[in-house]
Amino acid sequence: MTGTLLVLGILVPLIGPIALVVGAILDLVTRTPRLRRARGVLLVSTLLLIDVVGRFFVFGTWLIAPFGMRVDGVKSQRRYKWVMTRWTTALMWAITRITPLPIDTSELDESLLGGNAVVVGRHQSLLDAVFPAMLFGGRGLTALYTLKEDLRWEPNMDIVGHRMGHVFVTRSPKSLEAELEPIRALGRRIDENAVGVIFPEGTFFTEERKNRALASIAKRNPERLALAKKMNFVLPPRPAGTLAFLEGAANADVIVLGHVGFEPFGTIRNILGNMGANHSIKVKAWRFPRASIPTGRTEQIEWLFERWLELDEWVASHHPLTPTSENLPQSMAT
Repeated sequence: MTGTLLVLGILVPLIGPIALVVGAILDLVTRTPRLRRARGVLLVSTLLLIDVVGRFFVFGTWLIAPFGMRVDGVKSQRRYKWVMTRWTTALMWAITRITPLPIDTSELDESLLGGNAVVVGRHQSLLDAVFPAMLFGGRGLTALYTLKEDLRWEPNMDIVGHRMGHVFVTRSPKSLEAELEPIRALGRRIDENAVGVIFPEGTFFTEERKNRALASIAKRNPERLALAKKMNFVLPPRPAGTLAFLEGAANADVIVLGHVGFEPFGTIRNILGNMGANHSIKVKAWRFPRASIPTGRTEQIEWLFERWLELDEWVASHHPLTPTSENLPQSMAT
């Protein structure tokens, strides 16, 4: 996959303009709304170029190390953070401009986005996976990720992720404890200049996945089933990774990162299929001081489920399927 993306990225300057013209002509002949073929070609071409440029910067960072011998050094880590921030910002810029997909941050309180926090985010798209790196990296913070192994198909995510010490987890680990210890270790790196990022749902929401999650909760933790059943737009959180982060980052706050609008853009195929559609992204965050978070494991899980239910209610109040806003819970109303 890495070699294929590199070759395609190098060929883009040669075949991209021709493909763009052909796509535009087909759009005009078939009266395709908002030139979707042309937009798709432009988006794919731009993303491939960003990928190639990102890898050149990664290679340059490796050379300066020098030759990867000081990857863990402060200067090297600062450079990799810079590459990660610029790469994710470029990706989001291309997607939001070409699709187009404007991001509405009118409800986002900038003062809440400081360091020393575990960021638990809603996960509905490939795009929201890179969004926190742009959001917090643009504020000079290092975003330390826990990600699925699936995302290693993207070379920059894979290379930079490993060199920055991000944790890649499997869907069905042979040993849960063996995967949790690296997350605890990552949590110990969280300070005023860094945040930890994790997506407790583990995958995108679908009704089928929700039903499977409810069946699992009914079998293993029936006392949480009532709360989980009330969630209509998010999957019940899988708490193990979040709790491991909190255990490692003993003094970190928690930031719940919510968004609405990424739903039609879950995969690359979805993104291309929705080119030119009239969509926008709404983003909001809530910060909870560490002193307000319980210390016991059972209580922390219950706390996380309650926050996730509140997130679900905020999503419902902004989701196009539920246009009438509901009253938000007091703890997330501001």
